[in-house]
Amino acid sequence: MNRTTGILIAAGLALMSILLLPVSVLLLVDTGDSGGEGGGGNKSVANVPSEYVDVITRAGSVCEAITPALLAAQIEQESGWQPQVGSSAGAQGIAQFMPATWASSGMDGDGDGVADINNPIDAIWSQGNYMCGLAGQVQGYIDQGAASGDVVSLTLAAYNAGAGAVEQYGGVPPYGETTHYVEVITANASKYEGSTGGGGGDRGQQVLASARARIGMPYVWGAASDSVGYDCSGLVMVAYSEAGVELQHSSGSQCSSGTQVSKEEAQPGDLVCWSGHVAIWAGNDTIVEAPTEGVPVRETAVYTMDGGPYFVHLD
Repeated sequence: MNRTTGILIAAGLALMSILLLPVSVLLLVDTGDSGGEGGGGNKSVANVPSEYVDVITRAGSVCEAITPALLAAQIEQESGWQPQVGSSAGAQGIAQFMPATWASSGMDGDGDGVADINNPIDAIWSQGNYMCGLAGQVQGYIDQGAASGDVVSLTLAAYNAGAGAVEQYGGVPPYGETTHYVEVITANASKYEGSTGGGGGDRGQQVLASARARIGMPYVWGAASDSVGYDCSGLVMVAYSEAGVELQHSSGSQCSSGTQVSKEEAQPGDLVCWSGHVAIWAGNDTIVEAPTEGVPVRETAVYTMDGGPYFVHLD
């Protein structure tokens, strides 16, 4: 992102971003099978600072090609997880956006109404969306025969050197900095990949996938639909219903519907319960939940509060 070539190209692309957005959105539909190393499939995450688990998971779920693990490895390379770091080229923040790129692509990730380049939540949310836009662009180059390579590598190259450089060279540009950038991030992504829940069974994986599909949707007390939102037990009820298990819309009823197990025995898709609250276990000390008014459905680190957590497996 901090290469001079990338800066100039990014500034030019910023002026066209609004016009290109519909094309990028359409192209993203086709990126799912082209992820290559570090991309596609696994949307769980591990070894990320706890304060960033939620936003990394959300940002890595915007499109199929860009995973939370890939974004985490990219942040490690860009800033070493330092939220206030700057570069000599002028890049800023945890995701090292150039100000010109941020002006067109920066987003509010924490709901405070401000898109702040030095706010790590805003920056990571913007990173995920921006990477998905780039993935759409480079997929277009591949489809048109204008570039060769896998979508993830080309997207990383575009982030570092600019999408125009990828198109110009028909692949990863032959810049030492850019080739190193791509190699290091794709190699490091694996250490940030969370468990896909081996041993949890197909149903547990289906429950977890269903819950994760609602990440970012609003919390609405008493609600249980994509069109309105979810409360804690509404999210659990719908996730289990899509896996073929009918539960009542009540955290108390849900948490008494199965067998209590230890944390070590809990499998992805199991329930995590407290007094008056329920969530879905994702493994690696994380849960998916509809937490409370004003906070959308999220994946976050498990925590202690009244009555829990305790873990319940539904037979």
